[in-house]
Amino acid sequence: MAKKKLKTNGIFFTGKSADDVTGSQYYIKYGNSSILIECGLHQSASNDYLDSYKINSEKFQFKPSDLDYVFVAHAHIDHCGLIPRIVKDGFRGKIIATGKTAMIMKPLLYNSCAIIQDEARVLSKRYKRSYEPLYSEDDVANTLELLYEYDEYNKIYVLDDNVSFQWIRNSHCVGAAQLQLILHDGAQTKRILYSSDLGSIKPKNHYVQNTEIPSMFNDISIMESTYGAAGRERSKKRSFDVEHLKTAVDTVIERGGTAILPCFSFSRTQEIATTLYEIYGGQKSFCTPVLIDSKLSCDISKIYSQILTDNDLKLWKSVCNWENVHFIEEKEESRVFVNNSKPKIVIASSGFCTNGRVIAYLKQYLKDPNSMIIFSGYTGDNPSYLSYRIKNGKSNRSIKVNGELVPNRADCIHLTTFSSHANVDDLVEYGSSLNTNKLILVHGSKEAKKNLAENLSQAISRKNKSFKVVESFKGMIVRL
Repeated sequence: MAKKKLKTNGIFFTGKSADDVTGSQYYIKYGNSSILIECGLHQSASNDYLDSYKINSEKFQFKPSDLDYVFVAHAHIDHCGLIPRIVKDGFRGKIIATGKTAMIMKPLLYNSCAIIQDEARVLSKRYKRSYEPLYSEDDVANTLELLYEYDEYNKIYVLDDNVSFQWIRNSHCVGAAQLQLILHDGAQTKRILYSSDLGSIKPKNHYVQNTEIPSMFNDISIMESTYGAAGRERSKKRSFDVEHLKTAVDTVIERGGTAILPCFSFSRTQEIATTLYEIYGGQKSFCTPVLIDSKLSCDISKIYSQILTDNDLKLWKSVCNWENVHFIEEKEESRVFVNNSKPKIVIASSGFCTNGRVIAYLKQYLKDPNSMIIFSGYTGDNPSYLSYRIKNGKSNRSIKVNGELVPNRADCIHLTTFSSHANVDDLVEYGSSLNTNKLILVHGSKEAKKNLAENLSQAISRKNKSFKVVESFKGMIVRL
């Protein structure tokens, strides 16, 4: 993209999320204002360090030092994990987030930094040349100094003469929001809606509120399409998965095995722990330990105790005080539990089984037919994902885990209703209900965007509306 194009008023689709499901980043130039909506890390589906490094180290298509504001709608690393790099490159403006998102960003960014540094070390050793980490802990610390918290939803905040905004409720995760930008250039006003990753309109997950469908007019609306593909329709109720989880855990305990639940440290870990508490917390005879084994998961769980309120806080404290729950922070303690063959329930990161302490448990227990791997989220759609190979055991009798060939004998089930993403039904309901001139689909595969666009166009027509649905692509420009 030619640099001169960035000087005109417009929305510039500069991130990988324009043609993928990761690396959210949208640059907006309007009048004298330069704005970035999110700045996420590209996370390779195949865990390809070199591929990720090349994409994440590409030169920005804007000058970070020229940016006035960066908006972060939620704390997942594919939405905020590259912000320390723009700070490293000269950004000194405001990073704007809800208070909950700001607090959760801190451990996530430091953890991301550690992973980035380790990956750079591996690449340097593997290819016999120096790969500089994308950013350092100092860059993370400087990033956190630029965070400004705006907590209220449905309240218009005036940042300066040209830029105002409001948050809109979003059930994707704790602290999440949708964003409406209101931009003035002295002659006219433009309104832009950004959904970020959407949670269900009527979520079953704990600690979040319903996703709101905005009723106000927006010139441009930008909506995610992660689960827009065919087959992502609503098929099962949460009650089915809760019963499935209970049956699975009961079976494993009766057999004397270990139940391993690979989970992301933020949101999914706390959701699964809460569900297990609701199933077993009132049973005095239930004595199986529930291990939350991840330093990051423990850190975020502590933050939950600080940011939740009222009934949410009461429930979360009950989970944390449950005598069966053990928060495992130290690696040495984790190794003890890995080597302890007694029945246990392990919630360990990461969800895709790409790294983290879950790897040690998998190496130990995949070979055990009395144990079970319980997935509660997306497991990938091809063999490049370790989670996919575990789930598809019939064609993967043995699996390499950190270079070691391990028999894939443990049972495996997949719970589908714990996702924090809106499914295709909710996306169609949300998108077709908007009041806008143009709806742009981002953060999805080509298949997901194509299927969702077709369904949206039909739903929009049924509602006697006529706005356009556009599928984004990298480098796309929408003039304002």
